[in-house]
Amino acid sequence: MKHHGVMVLAPTIAEAWDDLYYLERAAEVQVLAMSTGRKVLPVDPAVAAETYRQMREGDTESARLHLAAIRRQLDAEEPQYRH
Repeated sequence: MKHHGVMVLAPTIAEAWDDLYYLERAAEVQVLAMSTGRKVLPVDPAVAAETYRQMREGDTESARLHLAAIRRQLDAEEPQYRH
């Protein structure tokens, strides 16, 4: 996929969308941190591992609810997206 974006795979659409959503958010934070011109320090591996573990608890249900919330918001604000 050279220079054509990312590919996200997951057992469900909701999980793939949720993973992509948080990947984009992480990229935004990284770009913002790098734009300061200061040295960006890596997160301690133990902190990263614990964060990962916490984020994956209940992941399937959390992803389903997250996508459902976005769909409700779209239904209310931009109902034409369904056409």
